[in-house]
Amino acid sequence: MSRASSTFLGVNGIRLVAPISGVARYIENMLRCWSQVENPFDETRVYTPRPLPTQVVLPSKVRSVVVPSRAPYAVWEQLHLPRQHGSRAVLFCPSYVAPIWTKCPLVVVHHGSYEAYPQAFPWWRRQKAYWAYKYSARRADRLITVSEHSKRDMVKFYGISSAKCHVIPVGVNTSHFRPIDEPQQLADFRRRMFGEDVPFILYVGKPVKRRNLPALLEAYARLVRERRLPHRFVCIGSDLPGMHLAPLIKQLGLEQRVTLIGHAAHDFIALAYNSCSLFVYPSSYEGFGMPVLEAMACGTPTITLGNTSLLEFADGAAFLAERGDAMTLFQAMVEVLDNPDWRDRMRRIGVPRAQNYDWSLIAERTMKLIVELI
Repeated sequence: MSRASSTFLGVNGIRLVAPISGVARYIENMLRCWSQVENPFDETRVYTPRPLPTQVVLPSKVRSVVVPSRAPYAVWEQLHLPRQHGSRAVLFCPSYVAPIWTKCPLVVVHHGSYEAYPQAFPWWRRQKAYWAYKYSARRADRLITVSEHSKRDMVKFYGISSAKCHVIPVGVNTSHFRPIDEPQQLADFRRRMFGEDVPFILYVGKPVKRRNLPALLEAYARLVRERRLPHRFVCIGSDLPGMHLAPLIKQLGLEQRVTLIGHAAHDFIALAYNSCSLFVYPSSYEGFGMPVLEAMACGTPTITLGNTSLLEFADGAAFLAERGDAMTLFQAMVEVLDNPDWRDRMRRIGVPRAQNYDWSLIAERTMKLIVELI
């Protein structure tokens, strides 16, 4: 690949200064992998409206560019970001929205449609997102989405051609999320969590409505009550505004058995996947579903739902429940916890399946598409 002279790639990094989410981790992994391979850009510039938090560490060839503004983030993206970036270099927008009226070449990544699962979002939020996402998708010179299911949604709801939308899935860092075959290390992790070495069930991700976390907690409470289950329950990603799980946990009598953890470092999450007995991610709609792929990469027995993009990469490597209601999840957890053959099969299939989605492969495919615009 030949190098262009004095070229740079711009990245909309607004999700890096918001509460940490899957999109932020997507950006971090793209930047990490692009810095490790040859590409035609002399520099990558990450634009944010305020300084990056201390836990976000950029690779050496990536420069943070703070474009300060008191305006709402939506205004910042449409006015301040394109003014700083200019009109000649490629701008990579990995979080659905792009500056619609800018003249620079645009690559937009869309991770899933609000319109496909409207019951999970307020009407006003759906309307605002619809117009921003629709026109960003239409304005993009290269449009990426993370699954075939999301591509069908975008063609249906945004009226774009199928040929314009390129499917490049989300990835996983398989050198980080991998099986840890060190029983003492995993036992020590559980002791630090609970004060004793006890098994636990794990959920990782935002506790948004479509992921059916209240139903999962109800199913877990029934397991404790009817099956005398010794397992604790750990929820990582539970401290988002408006996501109040504590009242339900108290109502179910689970205060001493459920541990809520907000943002956690990658090392902690990898240990949690390896230390748990079962990972459950009962989402009714996913553009992709990164935590499921991470759990598979660790060889963790996993339950998710057989719908949307989850069917594209987890079928055969996870237990696919039909629905996200409490009864269905209770029955699914009983079946997996009582069946060592199921758990062994998931470990054997999940790890090599996840290796096909290593971030280095995903980042390379994405960079090839970006380079077409130079």
